[in-house]
Amino acid sequence: MPSTTKSILTDQASDSNSAGKTLMQKWLERSLMLIALIGTLVVIVMYRDLIMRYLSPPLAKSAVYGKWVEQNVPSYAREEFILSAKGVTVHGSVVATDFSLDEKTLSYKVGSSIRRFDFVDQHHTEIKLNSHDHYLPVFHLEGRSHLKVL
Repeated sequence: MPSTTKSILTDQASDSNSAGKTLMQKWLERSLMLIALIGTLVVIVMYRDLIMRYLSPPLAKSAVYGKWVEQNVPSYAREEFILSAKGVTVHGSVVATDFSLDEKTLSYKVGSSIRRFDFVDQHHTEIKLNSHDHYLPVFHLEGRSHLKVL
């Protein structure tokens, strides 16, 4: 075999090897870029959660401790309940040992039913019963509310 033919064949073989390496390198680079992109997205999502917790910290249960009094009803028909570390107390009896609280709602379980209230104001001193009933009573936190009990 002439040397020129042999050199052309080896050049073609090395070109195919380098093309294979180049294809392999491109695949590796793209895979690493994809992993880096996914990692960056995961970090952003994790920090977003931390930032949101910092900007709006969870409401402490002690912020709503006290006597909640129903508004705009006669005193003989007025409903009252007390939230404390012991739970929810109605007429001196503990009806629930725990209650759930977030920025928008307050809820506790009485027997098999759940009573849900929505906060009406930003100071967490006024709540409205969230139910399907026609009458939705409004309660104020006594002592911290801007309005007086009628």
